[in-house]
Amino acid sequence: MPRQRQIIAHSIAQRLHAAEEAIDLAAARIAELNAALPLARLEGRLGAAIGQDAFASSASAIMLVAKTRAELVATHDQLKRVSDDIGLGEQAYGDVFKVAAGQSQQPAVPNHLRAA
Repeated sequence: MPRQRQIIAHSIAQRLHAAEEAIDLAAARIAELNAALPLARLEGRLGAAIGQDAFASSASAIMLVAKTRAELVATHDQLKRVSDDIGLGEQAYGDVFKVAAGQSQQPAVPNHLRAA
């Protein structure tokens, strides 16, 4: 039974990691779009109202992706607890960077780049 559980857990982990990768890629692509929209308006010398609805929708999309990403992170944590509960312990698949509890997941910003 433990081997079967490990196989199932590995299958779930692969799907979870694929979902995490997909959401990060989606976030990056939407961010690129959000950056390009106002620059395109400026380059085209268009009025500020031109494309505002598209800009607002795209900005909303990135917020939804951020919320979805947070839910996936919560799912990851919950699945870890399930794994512990059924005695599988921690498994690492692929390139994984673990952040210790209580530490920031944001990289440290050098002092010379901080806003005053």
